[in-house]
Amino acid sequence: MVEPLLNSLEAVDKEKTAKLVELARSLVETKKAIEESEKKTKELKEKAKLLDEEQIPKFLQEMGIDAIKTPFGTIGYSLKYRGYISKANQTLAHDWLRKKGHGDIIKTEVSASFGMGEADKAQNMLATLRSNGVNPNFKEGVHHSTLSSWIKDMTEKGKDIPDELFGVYIANTTTIK
Repeated sequence: MVEPLLNSLEAVDKEKTAKLVELARSLVETKKAIEESEKKTKELKEKAKLLDEEQIPKFLQEMGIDAIKTPFGTIGYSLKYRGYISKANQTLAHDWLRKKGHGDIIKTEVSASFGMGEADKAQNMLATLRSNGVNPNFKEGVHHSTLSSWIKDMTEKGKDIPDELFGVYIANTTTIK
């Protein structure tokens, strides 16, 4: 049980109070070090992204080459395609894909929930679905790698796609092999 707060440090053991103060100081310093480390990590990631996606590819382009062999490895660059369908855009994006003939990249799963005491009902539904060749679960989505591959394919074919709907991000990226 926790004792009520004391109004005076003089009412508690001095050694225990000193130890408590030291533990609290250590906690504050540790949290501050974590914040500084996270800030430094963020800065390093930003620097790496700048080098990877801008500075090295741009420099290779200025040199008029796609890649060059060096003692450090073969340094080159290529386009990287990424996309993301947010929850807010999911319905619109899926509708757009279906209307434009690309609905086949949408993965669909079906599932059902049953309440307590409805195990027999659930087993019967499961048996019915399975007898019809269906494994139940319903969830729709486009896998990120499928979406990225589709974005690359559409872009290379010169097809217009709504960038904001699919979170399209295309950038040069450095390769070092």
